[in-house]
Amino acid sequence: MRCLALVLFVLVSKLAVAQNIESYGIYGGFNIPFTSDQGLARDPRFVTKFLIRATPIGINYGYDHVDFGYNISPCFVRIGQQFTIKNTAGGDVGSRDVSMSYLSVPMSLKIHINDMAFFRFSLVAGLNAAFLIHGEETITHTASKLYYPAEVAIPDDPNYIKVYDGVFVPDVNKQVYVSSDKFRVFQLFGSIGANAEFDFNDDWGLFFDGRANFGLFDPRKSSYTDLLKTGTNVPDVYGSRREIFLSGTIGISRIIQIKPNFKSKVSAPVPKMKMAHQKFDNKIKVKQTMRKKKK
Repeated sequence: MRCLALVLFVLVSKLAVAQNIESYGIYGGFNIPFTSDQGLARDPRFVTKFLIRATPIGINYGYDHVDFGYNISPCFVRIGQQFTIKNTAGGDVGSRDVSMSYLSVPMSLKIHINDMAFFRFSLVAGLNAAFLIHGEETITHTASKLYYPAEVAIPDDPNYIKVYDGVFVPDVNKQVYVSSDKFRVFQLFGSIGANAEFDFNDDWGLFFDGRANFGLFDPRKSSYTDLLKTGTNVPDVYGSRREIFLSGTIGISRIIQIKPNFKSKVSAPVPKMKMAHQKFDNKIKVKQTMRKKKK
């Protein structure tokens, strides 16, 4: 019982004297996107391609208590993977670029694993509200012969010639394959990761952040995916899609250390105590007054 009381006393003392840290910063970085699409995985024309995209700039607000903190870090982010286009012989003839640009507003909770005076390491979990600025899918390929799945429509263009073992296609450059109006305006991501903060001094610090982000919804509108579900004369093989990206950022922050306000305890005034001899004198005065009245 004494040990428990001692632990509680230490924790309360720590909270009483601790400084909360408020910070404002700017950051930049990169992300590695993955477009998980079951339909594209079944289409032999497309093979996933590794890609790194830049996160040009973002702003960060953070508030840290003793054992935990939170931050809000709006930024512009571009995600979506590229796919290599294969001809019927298996050669690379072009690429398909899935691209979505968002105004992203990540809101995160930080649990401090290491909370030193100049260095904090935290586990991070949060939600990221993303608002679509622009989204589209483009294709670029040289003149070649491609295999089209049975349900996928061949463009109504004389330059696309169907033969027994594929379709001869012309040379195209950044042709819009899926337009921006086919994408959802709002997307929500869940994220987990880690955050490290180094304080140069009492005023400035450097922070690093790495996360895995998982899209909760198919980024395409339901009206478009419902069309793909029909499976007849459609532009793509239908399959559910989720956007995932790994993000890494580095930034600099302005630090403001906030000490809790100290409130002095004011005790209630002590009532004046009458001395014993004062009570005795009062009794004598009362008796003398009563004698005078009798006379």
